[in-house]
Amino acid sequence: WRRHFPHRQGWKKRNIFYLLLLISFAAVPVQSIRGICYDQQVTRMEKVARSFEPVLSQSDDQKVDVARLLAACRSYAELTQEMGQTAVARDMESNIRKAERLFSVAPVHERQYLASLLELERKRGMHGPGGELSDSSAAAGLLWLRRSIAFQTELYSALLRSIDPKEAALEAYRSQVQPYHGWMLRRLFTTKFLSMMPPRRDMLATLGGFPMNEFGDEEEKTTLQDLEHLVLVWRPILSHWKRTYEELDLEDTRQV
Repeated sequence: WRRHFPHRQGWKKRNIFYLLLLISFAAVPVQSIRGICYDQQVTRMEKVARSFEPVLSQSDDQKVDVARLLAACRSYAELTQEMGQTAVARDMESNIRKAERLFSVAPVHERQYLASLLELERKRGMHGPGGELSDSSAAAGLLWLRRSIAFQTELYSALLRSIDPKEAALEAYRSQVQPYHGWMLRRLFTTKFLSMMPPRRDMLATLGGFPMNEFGDEEEKTTLQDLEHLVLVWRPILSHWKRTYEELDLEDTRQV
């Protein structure tokens, strides 16, 4: 199989790296926000929500606008860089560039929306049978961007229900990422990841962009409100995003 589908080995290596990035992203150290000028009117989570709001078209047949999606993902990657998560930002940027390579050469009428862009790439025959994606493809980049955002969506949703960050992270992992991991990566996640999760209040301060010594009840309330707004913005986008992959038989479900 290696001879016919050499991209499979790259897929496995890349997703081991993805797991490590996922771990470091959720466990953002509070120290990373110190010295950053915070905009008192807009939290980090509200900035992310606003960048994603235009992604889903407002027409009757709602579609994912690719240019706006990539712009929002890049804005999100820049935010992770701001929070000190350099490796995460680089990985997101790598996935964004995979999609942009195709977007930049695709005919205008085939690149505006996610479904037509992915269909264009699928017709070129670069994927394996049964939805096995080439690791260098736009489809692969967008798939892992979606799974990363889906993980964060479930993590934030659990935090909004006052669930402890460790349990919230485990819940999000089990529903969004674990199905694609073999036993080795599952063990790595549940042992390494849980030991890195900060206390809930520390995590909320980081997500809001507040230094801990300025994070009071009002700041926590604002952060939670903006976190809820972000989750509400993300959910319909993720739903359309995933449905598009399923309809085109591009939902690569291989375990790594």
